[in-house]
Amino acid sequence: MKNPLRYPGAKSKLFDYVKKLLEVEGLTGCTFYEPFAGSASLSWMLLEKNVVNNVVINEKDPLLYHFWKAVFESTDELVQKIEQTEICMDTWKECAKYKELSYLIGKSSVEIGYAGLFLNRTNFSGILKANPIGGIKQNSDYKIDCRFNKKKVIEAIEDIARFANKVVVSNEDAVEFMKKVLKYKRNKRTFVYIDPPYYKEGPGLYRYYFTEKQHLELAKFIKTKSFPWLLSYDDVSEIRKLYSRRTCVNLYLDYSVKTSKKGKEILVSNLEIPPMEQEQIKVG
Repeated sequence: MKNPLRYPGAKSKLFDYVKKLLEVEGLTGCTFYEPFAGSASLSWMLLEKNVVNNVVINEKDPLLYHFWKAVFESTDELVQKIEQTEICMDTWKECAKYKELSYLIGKSSVEIGYAGLFLNRTNFSGILKANPIGGIKQNSDYKIDCRFNKKKVIEAIEDIARFANKVVVSNEDAVEFMKKVLKYKRNKRTFVYIDPPYYKEGPGLYRYYFTEKQHLELAKFIKTKSFPWLLSYDDVSEIRKLYSRRTCVNLYLDYSVKTSKKGKEILVSNLEIPPMEQEQIKVG
């Protein structure tokens, strides 16, 4: 399944790993939660392949939240807006206004969601707070429309939208979302995939990145929970200290937007993560 969003750190490459983990733990057919949704690539792939029955995504950034809300609740309107709106710098300047919270007052999910989609498809590496591809003056060989193929984006939206009756979309702080929605979730029909902003790269990639205090608060919260959870992070010493004595697996994903190098990450869980083809270690 193609994703309509370009997203730094998208975890579609984790599909086979998570599918196997859910099978090993007897969690096939569960409700899959993503408190830090972003492009939610993993959720859509698991849903498409019938690995999970339902998906609950949460996204704090209103541009992304309203995009997914529009995908599932106002598909035709969103598609029409994509078809009718020109991909140019005038549109980019108008959509950039939506980065200010005050500008969102009175706007519909389609309007806000389209702005999020437009900035994602036309900005450098899909980063919402970045400049457009080709620069403000558009004096590069690559222009603002080079990554916005309307036909393919619409096809991806319509493909995902068919799962509307199996998806819930929320717009809250991730930890508060988990405290509320997962308060009584201790059974085997729940799995939570936690993909917070990167510790090192986060401030440069996301509008709603985490402070050091927020990384700590997330660790304190999630380590006390009994529902099955899997967490992915950039592999840095600060994170290894926060999640010491948890089962961890090294992995390599291409999330870098500055170089062609592969970013080293870790997976952390309260489950015994199957090593599969990777080395299983203990953090700390």
